[in-house]
Amino acid sequence: MAYVACATIGILLITPGIALFYGGSMQGKNLLTLCIQSYLVTAIVTIQWFLFGFSLACSETSPSAIYGNFRYGGMKNITAGPLYEGGTVPAILYFAFSDFFAICTVQIFLGGIAERGRLLPSLVLAFLWCTLCYCPFAYWVWDPNGWLYNLGDLDFAGGGPVHIASGVASLCFSWFLGPRKGWKEGTLKYKPYNPVLTFLGSLLIYCPWLFFNSGTLTTITTPRTAYILSNTQIAASFATFTFTVLDYCITKKWSIQIAAEGIIVGLVFVTPACGFLEPWAVAVGSIFTAICCRLTYDCAKWMGIDDSTHSFNVHGVGGIIGGILVGVFGSPRIAGMDGATEIEGGWIFHHWVQMGYQLAAICAIVGWTVVGTISLCYIVNYIPGLKMRVSEEAEEMGLDVYDMAECADAMISSGYSDSSNIQFLSGHRGSSQSITDVEMKAYDKKGAEEANSSSVMSPEKA
Repeated sequence: MAYVACATIGILLITPGIALFYGGSMQGKNLLTLCIQSYLVTAIVTIQWFLFGFSLACSETSPSAIYGNFRYGGMKNITAGPLYEGGTVPAILYFAFSDFFAICTVQIFLGGIAERGRLLPSLVLAFLWCTLCYCPFAYWVWDPNGWLYNLGDLDFAGGGPVHIASGVASLCFSWFLGPRKGWKEGTLKYKPYNPVLTFLGSLLIYCPWLFFNSGTLTTITTPRTAYILSNTQIAASFATFTFTVLDYCITKKWSIQIAAEGIIVGLVFVTPACGFLEPWAVAVGSIFTAICCRLTYDCAKWMGIDDSTHSFNVHGVGGIIGGILVGVFGSPRIAGMDGATEIEGGWIFHHWVQMGYQLAAICAIVGWTVVGTISLCYIVNYIPGLKMRVSEEAEEMGLDVYDMAECADAMISSGYSDSSNIQFLSGHRGSSQSITDVEMKAYDKKGAEEANSSSVMSPEKA
């Protein structure tokens, strides 16, 4: 119980980590929108999980192979005992732990609003998508009555429900929103706002992901948890090194952005595999996944889709490869270390049909995600007041100033040497020369007015 409780607290850091990871590589005028979205998505998905999401995803009494029932809606019928027979933690603790799986999944794909999507419609989409996509995926894969669970699909901590679903949904969402202004023409030029934020964001994803995977077993009383933890670290390290070095061979430059994405690639691959693979197989699989993801880095661009966060490449492609490699390297020895799990293994154990189970799960989740995400985008977009795409004026000004009246900096530069590309708080751009005295006086005047309005009233005025 103590370990799963600590893991739950640790996983909380992933969502703001995703916001910083994405925001640091974007234009700075859209950073705060991603930050506030991370908090609001956490709130919205938790409300959904409380009302009926947890019950739909985890109802062991549901007769359906597709969907759970409403037995635990509003946390009714939750006792101090475990949710499933033989469980090691109380159901109420499993509620909190599993909640963050849903939150992380939704936040990954909603990052697709970056620089062109409105915040409010994305929150409505988050609630509906979690209900109609994530909940059934979690039920299929992990619930004892789910059809993929009974088929024989092996997915330890969320290769399908978390990564494949979020990566494919991000691609569909990006397609629906359309490309950013100037992306098709090749005139969208900018330097990442702050690579240090990308580094910190990847760290906030990397560290809790060790909890994410190892906490899924909900016990530390067996050697299998130790293997899960070590496999996660092995995968992150091998994938980061391979991804970064391969990128250097291609571009002849080192990149912190690429190194950070390499870590995520490794974590994505190992999520479905960490509880089923020998450490040597994890190392081999991480190298192979990193090579594939780097060589397909622009796969969304090849399809004509502006996936600004590369979520489809990192999470979608990485998750699919991870699921396939479980079908190759799945080990009965590692799975059986908890004293309860029995599998026949993958191809290296001559269990040839396992690959069919893995591909069935991948195809089912990809198909449902594509249809569900695009359908929900159209539905939400036609609700009055919930148009998904921002106006051209808002995109030019930046979502932070336009939608929030806040900004990460007083001035956001696009990264070029002349100040004609400086984005001011007011939404205006500077001249081709340096910042003028008029502009500086305007800022000084604004600062003085704010200081006077917030100061304590003097005794003379009183």
